[in-house]
Amino acid sequence: MGITTVGGSPGVSTPAGATFKDLIEKVYRRVMGGVRERAVQLVSDISSSDVVITLKGSQISSMFPGVVLSIDMEMLYVVSWDSTLNQATVQRGYLGSIPAQHFAATTLCYINPRYSRYDIGVAINDDLRSLSSPSNGLFRVGVAEITYNPVFQGYDLGDLPDNFIDVLEVRYKIAPPTRSFPSIKRWKVVRWNSTVTDSVFPSGRGLIIYESGWPGLPIYITYSAPFIRLVDPSDGLFDTPASNDEAAPYNGYSSTVYPNGVPNLTPTMLDLPPLGAEIDLTLPREISRNFMESQPDPRKAQEVPANAIAASVNALVNRRAQRIAEEADRLQRQYTKVRGW
Repeated sequence: MGITTVGGSPGVSTPAGATFKDLIEKVYRRVMGGVRERAVQLVSDISSSDVVITLKGSQISSMFPGVVLSIDMEMLYVVSWDSTLNQATVQRGYLGSIPAQHFAATTLCYINPRYSRYDIGVAINDDLRSLSSPSNGLFRVGVAEITYNPVFQGYDLGDLPDNFIDVLEVRYKIAPPTRSFPSIKRWKVVRWNSTVTDSVFPSGRGLIIYESGWPGLPIYITYSAPFIRLVDPSDGLFDTPASNDEAAPYNGYSSTVYPNGVPNLTPTMLDLPPLGAEIDLTLPREISRNFMESQPDPRKAQEVPANAIAASVNALVNRRAQRIAEEADRLQRQYTKVRGW
């Protein structure tokens, strides 16, 4: 009795505009609205452990101790600055970002950025978690295969993600030449917590079937699960690396079944993470502008009154809600759950 996950998109490459980097740059363009930030360049490549870096560029005069640099997906805090050598001693991985290698030929170092690529990436992943909450009704879909054995009524779900939301449908295959896949309508999912399991269900999750399948032939389990986070700028939104899943299946993902990554969002959902990220990034600015310790906004209060920044995203909030409803309806039409019990 085995269980094997099936699915994936063999031979399909990530289309243009559908990588983590593409989403980050899309959000950056929108929230900046054409405003150009101060930036310098690396003189040479740096490793993930270098703490002294040499910079160049026409805006080098903007460098001083206390500056925050945004380089790719990492943030660096400038501890000291040598204006003679144009060298900065920095703290790597500032504000929770991950130290990484950076290449001088392809990298800009943004000085005290309004929105860093790291912050934008965090906002996109926050929105992915929000989108797949049950109240929003969005999810990724997977299919797992088990071999029916008339001796067993229960089957371990070790090839389903640990945090799968629900089982949407159960169908079994009939022996050739019928090519028929009738649905099993009477079934139940059982779950245990991490401290209460049974050797029959080592993953802590099982499927109890109250109807018969065809001995020796597959039963297909269609399930819903939360979206998988994006980590590397090259990660695809539609086929995401299996290693990114924080709640991977007990048996892991098969690289043979998923050679290009695990199916994640659908192409019609491409606009949703940027919309949510734009909202999440803009709303906190209303908080900072109301601090009593300083007056960070150069605009007059009469021109930009209190709550003006927060109100500016209302259209985005409404648009996001509309798009979520559209995609939830699409999933509902495609994957109507079949269940008797």
